[in-house]
Amino acid sequence: MLKNISLIIVLILFIGCSVKQPYITEYNMKIKEFPKNKISKNCNNKTIKVLQAFSDNTLMSTNMNYVLGKYKQYSFSKSQWSIPVNQMVTLNITNMLNQLDVFKSVQNYKSITKDDYILQSNIIDFKQYFSEDSKSSYVKVTINISLIDYNSNEVIHSKTFSSVINTETQDAYGGVKSFNKAFSEILEDVAQWISVVC
Repeated sequence: MLKNISLIIVLILFIGCSVKQPYITEYNMKIKEFPKNKISKNCNNKTIKVLQAFSDNTLMSTNMNYVLGKYKQYSFSKSQWSIPVNQMVTLNITNMLNQLDVFKSVQNYKSITKDDYILQSNIIDFKQYFSEDSKSSYVKVTINISLIDYNSNEVIHSKTFSSVINTETQDAYGGVKSFNKAFSEILEDVAQWISVVC
């Protein structure tokens, strides 16, 4: 009897372990390359540190959030970002600044160096929006960027950048394609802005 019970328990455990979990697709951003800035020379001898982007808790995870109608917010169950949104934004801003070559050096937020400037970003919106009937959708990316003097902690300049792009399909993949376009637009605007204000 005890032997039979043990056999049943082993079979239940084996069957439970063999049940497949729902397949989750991970997405990331593929941002275009930025040409080296040959106009702005004011900050060639300055260093800058890019702080990790601030955001609400929903953007500090890999969840892909969407809004249905005016008030309902959900996360896609079978789709997610490869890294948290705030880290993805920080990484791409840092890479963009490195490519521009406006500054002597660009450090990430983990660096212990003392730099001339700090770049602070606040993600205000990074979501896909669906109509109430789910027949149309768009993505909205809104980020506030501030250039701060390290020594005085004074804000040299601050600006909010926003982009809205309609999606080709009403799903997570359509959202990701539009997020790439919207975020690329914002990075282009930030690149022009930083070259002027520095």
